[in-house]
Amino acid sequence: MNDDVKKRIIESYQTEGGGFIVHTAEQLKKIYNAYGIDPRSLDRRIFEIESLSHFLQKGVIELFKALEIKKEDKVLSLGEGNGAPSRLLVKLAGCRVTGVDINPEQVKKAKECAVLANVEDKVEYVLQNVEELDLPEKDYDKAYCNETVGHWENKEEAFFRIYNHLRKGAKIGFNLWIRGNKGDLNDAYEKVESFRNLYRPYIWFQLSLDELVNILEKVGFRLISKKDVTDEVDARMRARLKAIKIANARKDDKYVKIMGRKAAEMAEKYYKGMIDVNYDYLRYARLIMEKR
Repeated sequence: MNDDVKKRIIESYQTEGGGFIVHTAEQLKKIYNAYGIDPRSLDRRIFEIESLSHFLQKGVIELFKALEIKKEDKVLSLGEGNGAPSRLLVKLAGCRVTGVDINPEQVKKAKECAVLANVEDKVEYVLQNVEELDLPEKDYDKAYCNETVGHWENKEEAFFRIYNHLRKGAKIGFNLWIRGNKGDLNDAYEKVESFRNLYRPYIWFQLSLDELVNILEKVGFRLISKKDVTDEVDARMRARLKAIKIANARKDDKYVKIMGRKAAEMAEKYYKGMIDVNYDYLRYARLIMEKR
């Protein structure tokens, strides 16, 4: 990954880096107190507030189930972001997770949010580029990536590095952003106005599902299952947008009182802009592979 791409990716995921807010632990604490939410719980609102995942909590749990993650597993999470997926996984399975991300601000937030969720003894966050992955342990039982493969410029090198960190027979699962019917999100940046200000430009390297499978098989993984889940994800995103609009219309909404009207409007614009590119420039898939 060249330095310019890395810089734009990092800039896209700041507290107010683009068309969305990546909340700090202090902001989250205020929000949860206002709503009476226990951050140690599996309340679905936690993941919806903390994560930018289009698959939402249900779709991420489906990925974990497909990987059959158990308490005794040692799990590697690639492109971990602010740590929302790993915290959810620890609450569900009680396993240990190492989360890797390229963004120093995201890693910092992940560590702080782990304390808020009371899972800090089960998670470790590492600042590394997946394309240069080099961890001391090379015997992870499971690995997953939730929605970040589309940012990886050199996918073969990234998959090779991951492969070398897994034990034989280990499973790896992906919730993927793949190329759409008319192109990728770089094309959408030029053609879809509502998408243009959500991310920094030209940070996307989307492939088709079959192209990704071919690279993974070349590295040494074996295909277990693959599925295009665009219809499911699009429906969930539309339901999420509807809920956000209803909340934003309330004069006494607690989130708006804490974060301000601008933050609430950003969330609405984000989901609207992303829904506008679904199918044409963005499709979704779930992929499960195994190390031979």
